[in-house]
Amino acid sequence: MKRQTGWVISRSWPIEPPSGADHDAAYIVRLVDPAGESRDLIVEFAAPSSLTSVGYAEEIARKVRDRADLPRHVIVATDGELEIVGG
Repeated sequence: MKRQTGWVISRSWPIEPPSGADHDAAYIVRLVDPAGESRDLIVEFAAPSSLTSVGYAEEIARKVRDRADLPRHVIVATDGELEIVGG
């Protein structure tokens, strides 16, 4: 998806990690733009993670929401580095 400005978080919720047992937790963060279009971003945490929470998933979403191509799936590595899995 091409860059749009103004993506805001409308809601977030936990899901089963789609990448399997090597991941501790995952969340969907729903982003909405000013025109009302929504996108769901999967934020997944690699195991063993020291911290997983909806709040941290939303923090990650804020970091990537202004990218040229809004990703669909981000994995947070154990060292905090982000891996964009789906664009």
